[in-house]
Amino acid sequence: MSTRIVRSHFYYNEVLTDPTSIVLSDATATYGVKRNDTDATVVAAGTAMVKVATGQYEYEFTEPAAGLSYTAWVKAIYAGNTYYHEIDIEAEGDDSLDLTYSSLRTEIADDLGWTRTSSNWSSDEDDRLDAILNAGYRQFIYPVPLRGEAVAHRWSFLKPTGTFDTVADDYLYDMPSDFGAMVGDVVYDDDEYVHRTIEQTSCAMIDRNRAVNSASGLPYLFALRPKTVNMTTSQITEMMFYPTPDAIYGLVYHYDAKVAPLSSVNLYPLGGQAHSETLLQSCRDIAAARYKDNPGGREHDLFMERLWASVEADRRLSPKTLGFNNNGRTITHTRHGTEFSVSLTHNLGGG
Repeated sequence: MSTRIVRSHFYYNEVLTDPTSIVLSDATATYGVKRNDTDATVVAAGTAMVKVATGQYEYEFTEPAAGLSYTAWVKAIYAGNTYYHEIDIEAEGDDSLDLTYSSLRTEIADDLGWTRTSSNWSSDEDDRLDAILNAGYRQFIYPVPLRGEAVAHRWSFLKPTGTFDTVADDYLYDMPSDFGAMVGDVVYDDDEYVHRTIEQTSCAMIDRNRAVNSASGLPYLFALRPKTVNMTTSQITEMMFYPTPDAIYGLVYHYDAKVAPLSSVNLYPLGGQAHSETLLQSCRDIAAARYKDNPGGREHDLFMERLWASVEADRRLSPKTLGFNNNGRTITHTRHGTEFSVSLTHNLGGG
């Protein structure tokens, strides 16, 4: 983990002066430094600061997690008087232009007149900030169609590439937990079958074909179905193949990913710095509609302008086509999106 430094300068009569004592502590002696997302103590109250020069002190601590912001209090005693000074420590991202969970909350609070200091927010305001932030995130991730367009844009950064290997004599495979929907067909990653595609069909077609002929072979059909329909656990989608794979085959597919809410754990919004201002404006739009009695007003117009710019930028990053069908069984495919591999768990009950 990275380290952060709390720095304090003590002045007396506008001159840097060494106090009698100087420690990290708030007025109630609850903490010296705390996380703003959970209020958990990071540096204990009463921790002494280190002198680096006359009147200049600092304390270095290790971050418990990346991307956090903190509140520190300095307690200094001089000439029998006690002085307290609050220090805000902003979150550090991998890129200074990225907006994180903490920085977005700060900007929203500032727009609503709740100050930029998280320790000044009430518990209700803290809860409302999370609600506004994730409503704005949903509005950005799942946008309405732009004017003159029939369908909504699908972001390229929500279309990761998945890869996995089949197992001989198993035809059912669990999809990743973030799987939302398939984008295109499944293709073989092996040199021998690189131009083949496995086309999507219905679950009923797979079941009917298996009832007629359950022989194994090189799959050319797949279907998707929910593995569970209860709401006590996250729903998993499973992929069915026909015919049942008779060997190990490397497969590649693209999918629309489900998105987790922003939180103290999920610090970084998808899309990155290129869409940070669009996401922030989406949150301002939500905040104006809920707490400024201004739905569909200027903030919404600004969001739609930003959304248009983000969509156009994203389209420049996306391929015009995934490929073309030469005949019923072959395809020339283009891999796109954010490439990474996922491991699928095969269902041992299948086959």
